[in-house]
Amino acid sequence: MEIAVFCVNYNSYDSLRGFLASVEEAAGNCAASVCVYIADNTEVNAERISVENLRIKAQVFAFNENLGYFGAVRRMMQETDVTPYDYVIISNVDVLLVPSTFSSVISAGHGDGVGWIAPQIYSLEKGRDINPQAVNRYSKRKLKMLRLMFSSVLLTSIYRLTFSRRSRGSRPKPGRVYAGHGSFIILTKEYFQRCGLIDYPNFLYGEELYLAEQCRIHGLAVCYVPAIVVKDMEHVSTKKLCRRFYCRCNYAGLDHILKTYYR
Repeated sequence: MEIAVFCVNYNSYDSLRGFLASVEEAAGNCAASVCVYIADNTEVNAERISVENLRIKAQVFAFNENLGYFGAVRRMMQETDVTPYDYVIISNVDVLLVPSTFSSVISAGHGDGVGWIAPQIYSLEKGRDINPQAVNRYSKRKLKMLRLMFSSVLLTSIYRLTFSRRSRGSRPKPGRVYAGHGSFIILTKEYFQRCGLIDYPNFLYGEELYLAEQCRIHGLAVCYVPAIVVKDMEHVSTKKLCRRFYCRCNYAGLDHILKTYYR
């Protein structure tokens, strides 16, 4: 069994060290070969990322320019070969794996036709699982409303203040959903066989909808499997974004999804 982890760092070296330590521990508790690919998007005061002492295979891509989340993932994938891997994980570095994460991925298994496995992502900030991102596909009207919200810093602030109250409720059962959360994404070999490499053009945000739509149009299922657990430290890098840039990225992501998949 072969597992690849593609992670992206942006000036979050302490979080990266904790993430890598958790990956190493989880790898030691499973019957799989694990390889980590690390993109460093840090532009100023970049540090050397040391992987020599890790007991797992690791490769660092010191891009030292901010390519965005999936932009960095795409470049890493273009310079590597994902075809040998049974599972390819895309992750932020503000996530901690638990010792059983990889073994749970392997034991959970999946049938043919599954492209994306969404684990339990337990938010230490919110005190709950933040997966799945969406059980059902968004309507065109809903996405247009969200795009409008992100056209203004004020409207975005109002939306974010009310979002946590609106997002609470009964937890969905394990099984098929529309989209998982983007902080820890488990893609299967079949995803790459049908959909190809990651090719999302936007700098940040909208990645979950892109993957969900890729799965939908290529006849693949997205499955929520809460037996697989990771812990989320929440937005270590994105908290540093200025509000205007945050809004602009969200608007651009939603605009791309609408124009590409909701014609």
